[in-house]
Amino acid sequence: MNIRFLETFIWIARLGSFRAAANKQHLTQAAVSGRIAALESEFQKTLFERGHRDLRLTPAGRKLMQYAEQMLGMEHDLREALAGSSRLSGRVRLGVVESIVHTWFKDLIRQLHALYPELEIELTAESTLRLHDLLKRGTIDVALQTDPIMGDGIRNLPMGSMRMGWVCMADESMPVRSGLQELVQRWPLVTFPRGSQPHLALVQLLDPLPVDQARIHYVSSIAASMQLIEAQPSIATLPLAAVSRQLNSGLYQEIVCEHALPDLRLVASWRPDPLTQTAQAVIGVALERMHHFAAEHPGLALPPPDTRVFAI
Repeated sequence: MNIRFLETFIWIARLGSFRAAANKQHLTQAAVSGRIAALESEFQKTLFERGHRDLRLTPAGRKLMQYAEQMLGMEHDLREALAGSSRLSGRVRLGVVESIVHTWFKDLIRQLHALYPELEIELTAESTLRLHDLLKRGTIDVALQTDPIMGDGIRNLPMGSMRMGWVCMADESMPVRSGLQELVQRWPLVTFPRGSQPHLALVQLLDPLPVDQARIHYVSSIAASMQLIEAQPSIATLPLAAVSRQLNSGLYQEIVCEHALPDLRLVASWRPDPLTQTAQAVIGVALERMHHFAAEHPGLALPPPDTRVFAI
């Protein structure tokens, strides 16, 4: 029995399709189909019910899943024991939101390179909703974003939070303090895309106000939001850590508003890989960088006290 065939079987069961498993393992769909055919021939059992729209395990497939995960875990432990230390190599497909790109992402990449120089990183910077879809389809391995991802085999770990604020250009025409209703009536608002955590928080704040129609720009890029508030008088809801340099230099200012914005929560999501455990190692480093960043930026990034850094 080929251990690589069992690994392919596990990824098909987790991701729900032959195509997603092929993408995950950098194989052709024909190669993936061939591996499953070989396993079914060896065990004389059908492992997947192919008549359903969603691929499902047969009773034999469910039983094999239990043993296959144990076998791959044992192989990983054996390789580590013989090697004497863990060395990560290969590729990790990492998805991050812009709030991380503009804060501690550079430190994360530096430390990953220092610890695991043989690890190749394939980066995707996208919105949380898009990263949810990519992880569910198996086209990324790790998502560092803002909301837990619900799905079979997906793990979620809270990473902490970033303080959000009302931000604008430091200009005499812009207020230092203001009520929310006055802000909405006088200036356009710039926020994250529809359905995002900051957008939903803004909607909740605006809902009870007697305002006919707020002027809201929905922007998926923090860099674009910064360009927008610099181009015209407007107010953005942004993670303060992402614009700390502009705030400290006096280019931007934070407006003290009677309605404070809730913190932006961050979550790491992944599917555990019993063979390489690369995702877990990357998340361990990400948690460490988040803690270091919080120590250097008091009040801007606040990891929860019960979060523990784990490393592989």
